[in-house]
Amino acid sequence: MYIDRLKNAQRVLRASAGYRGAIDGKVGSKTLASAWRVRGVDALEEILGPLAPDRRVVLAAQVILDGAGFDVGVLDGFWGPQTDAAFLAWRGEAMPFRQADMAEKFGPAGSARCTAGVVRVPWRMVLAWDGAEQITEFKCHELVAASAQRAFDRIAAAYSPVQIRDLGLHLYGGCFNYRTKRGGTSLSTHAYGLAIDFDPARNRLKWGADRARLAQRDATPFWQAWEAEGWTSLGRARNFDWMHVQAVAL
Repeated sequence: MYIDRLKNAQRVLRASAGYRGAIDGKVGSKTLASAWRVRGVDALEEILGPLAPDRRVVLAAQVILDGAGFDVGVLDGFWGPQTDAAFLAWRGEAMPFRQADMAEKFGPAGSARCTAGVVRVPWRMVLAWDGAEQITEFKCHELVAASAQRAFDRIAAAYSPVQIRDLGLHLYGGCFNYRTKRGGTSLSTHAYGLAIDFDPARNRLKWGADRARLAQRDATPFWQAWEAEGWTSLGRARNFDWMHVQAVAL
């Protein structure tokens, strides 16, 4: 997870400090150069003392997030839970993904590409609304299938079959579905095959972390598997729709 945190810091630097290198979790010359450009880091280093390169990179990301109004906790160059929460909130708010942007990147909603990718489920999964119908694989957008497969495989390695069922990860709520957002007029990310829902009954759209099953602590490895692949949880970013994970940022 250490590399994942540096990748997230690089994502912040790419958005706000001119970083143009790879999102690879490596502190190279381009990453450091962008970190040096963030105003306020030098002053903090005078207080904190000399910083290792990776800590300077994290501190630069913290300064950016804090300046954007996201609470990272102490500005210390250590990526802890508060910085992680701030990053997720920033990612959800900073990337609204206009319909035109998604169409430009992924092609038209409902096109053949939206169902050209195949993900094979490594545990017993059934339709959330019909437990008699088993799901061994499902279709998604061709550009995100590989990352989704890696996330599924990582989740299968993290949990036992009993834990999978307890979390409700065996209850498939759908992926591709050409429809508008609930209560809205713009197309859902499901219309592009870029979103997956799990256990809708226990993670309802408007439920927050106080009620949603996938907001509980034992679901953290599940979300981390998706975040490691660049997918976003609306629950962790905005505290609603905890059933839903989407890949519009890839």
